[in-house]
Amino acid sequence: MHEFLLMALAHWLALLSPGPDFLLLSRTTLRHGFRPGTRVAAGIAVANGLWIVLALSGVGYLQRWPAATRIMQTGGALFLLYVGWHFLRARPGGGDEATPVAAHAPFLLGLASGLGNPKNGLFYTGLFSIGIAASTPSWQQALYGLWMFALVWVWDVGMAWLIGRPASRRGLHRWQWKLERLAGALLMALGIGLLLG
Repeated sequence: MHEFLLMALAHWLALLSPGPDFLLLSRTTLRHGFRPGTRVAAGIAVANGLWIVLALSGVGYLQRWPAATRIMQTGGALFLLYVGWHFLRARPGGGDEATPVAAHAPFLLGLASGLGNPKNGLFYTGLFSIGIAASTPSWQQALYGLWMFALVWVWDVGMAWLIGRPASRRGLHRWQWKLERLAGALLMALGIGLLLG
């Protein structure tokens, strides 16, 4: 129980710090509404689930290879630059109404964001290598992973619900374009930092 509580606390603290996934979720929900926001949340959760499975199955050792780490960083950096560029080029929205979006697009964006962020893989690999004892049975490790997957999904859907509420959207609407430009600049800075790092 002690092992689980420490890992759950570390994971919760990581969720509280906003990153590229949160920026994408927020923008999608503000522009397109709650349902597309939940699709982004599902994509992010599936990506985290894949990172969890890889870390728990021992494939995380690949990240110790400089070439594999560099490929992950480059792919993640290019994705951040792509999303950041689209955020910067966005035009102000037209009122409180959500604009339509293809049903599959938000899920794929969330999935790409979660998979393209090498910090997700490094976080789970580091957390599991430090936090799980060698004697911990695999079924218990699987429960840890399932808990983390569920928490990512519930947290992101909750954030989409808060951001997507009509009162929240009205309150954020006049700042939306400025927030998107700021988020785009931050994402591009992160992407450039990853490329140079």
